[in-house]
Amino acid sequence: MTDVRDINEFIDKLGDDISETYVPTVQTFIHSVGQEVAADAAPKVGQFIDELVKDIFAKQSGPIQDFLTKLIQDLASRYHPEVHGNLTAKIVDQGIEIKYDDTKLELKKRATGDPIASLKIPISVKINLADFTVNLQEATVDINS
Repeated sequence: MTDVRDINEFIDKLGDDISETYVPTVQTFIHSVGQEVAADAAPKVGQFIDELVKDIFAKQSGPIQDFLTKLIQDLASRYHPEVHGNLTAKIVDQGIEIKYDDTKLELKKRATGDPIASLKIPISVKINLADFTVNLQEATVDINS
């Protein structure tokens, strides 16, 4: 009579032998098939994806352009920029200097005039005029009090 332990030992030995003999063979086969599939399919999949992307962009470029045009038109009609500040200009040696000390850019809703955002922008510009010289020979200054 065969004992359960004997059956378990038989199954374990058979399993060990199958694992040692056939598992490496099956792994090698599966690996080689995987490499062949990858080698054959990868370029085809890459070409397919390239064509798909090109096709999608070709079909969607018109709607994307229309969407962006409408969006920009809406933005331009929605907002009203205003610039406030004091400009000072003075003649300097070989040029003109322009300064904005308290310049402020305000963005308002065009429909209501409600402010959305503002930004202070200090500006200092010198326009160089190489041939520009100031030669003061005679001057009169009047001061009114």
